[in-house]
Amino acid sequence: MITIFVGDVHQYLADQAQLHDPAARLVTEKNYKKISVGTWYCSIGDFKDFKKFVCALRQADEIIYAPPVKWSDTNTQVNTEKYLLDLKILEFKNVKNTDNLKWPKLKTFLALADDRKTEDPQLWVAGCSISHGMGVTADQRYGQLIANHLNLSVSFLTCPGSSVMWAADQLLRSDIRPGDTVIWGITSFERFCYYIENQYIDNVSKDNLLTHVGRSHYMQNPKFNSIVPLDELFSQNQIYQAITKIYQVLNFCEKIKVKCILAGLLTDLTHYSIIDDRYICLTQEYKCYPQDMTNRDLHPDSATHQQYASQILKKLNC
Repeated sequence: MITIFVGDVHQYLADQAQLHDPAARLVTEKNYKKISVGTWYCSIGDFKDFKKFVCALRQADEIIYAPPVKWSDTNTQVNTEKYLLDLKILEFKNVKNTDNLKWPKLKTFLALADDRKTEDPQLWVAGCSISHGMGVTADQRYGQLIANHLNLSVSFLTCPGSSVMWAADQLLRSDIRPGDTVIWGITSFERFCYYIENQYIDNVSKDNLLTHVGRSHYMQNPKFNSIVPLDELFSQNQIYQAITKIYQVLNFCEKIKVKCILAGLLTDLTHYSIIDDRYICLTQEYKCYPQDMTNRDLHPDSATHQQYASQILKKLNC
């Protein structure tokens, strides 16, 4: 059996490996192709060529992650944990001590915004800050008003600043069942979600690197333009990604017998040939940004949420 301890380029790593096996040896670029049965240790810092580091780890039957109290530098930690995670998830390697992996934290992009509330048919609301209820109380948002009218429990798959792609992923991975009803507030197409390495971005929490990117994100984080150019935000690719996700959700709902209403809050889907009995355009009626918005931000107040709810209920024939 081949066991490899992986960590930083300090003496502690050799000490841990040799505590496990006094005969533990260092893996280097000179011997990485000749790893024999026994215990080894190495750091990505021991390799000029990262491919050789990964090649060494692929030979292991067991990889033990042994991070230091303090890393020598951020890039060493990020690259080490990236490769360990890839080996664990993509190549099914036995990587131990992964609770200490800090890049990336899977929960930040696998977590669902809400869960199912009941075994009975229920309502699901998806969307961005408008559907989330920014600017109003929780019981004033249009989704809650619709749920109250229909006497249904409701789950909110919503997040301020989120994109069509993010909402689609939330819907497709949620516990939506036959008989449920989905209301999806379609947001602007000029948005996408991106998992960002924290050394590139200033205004991102180390514990939440899944970032919702829109126009304001580039203003707050100019460095991000070197990762994804601003032009991409307004490209045909963005439209393609959003439209395909919308059709995936519609197909999913149709297959499992779920009623789905698309409510165009910040995008008019009539321009993209998505016009049928499942779509209602609210951007034209309220000119995208309603007149009753508060002075502090660009979010509708309770009166507009009541109008949204009324129009959507009509679309639902309720």
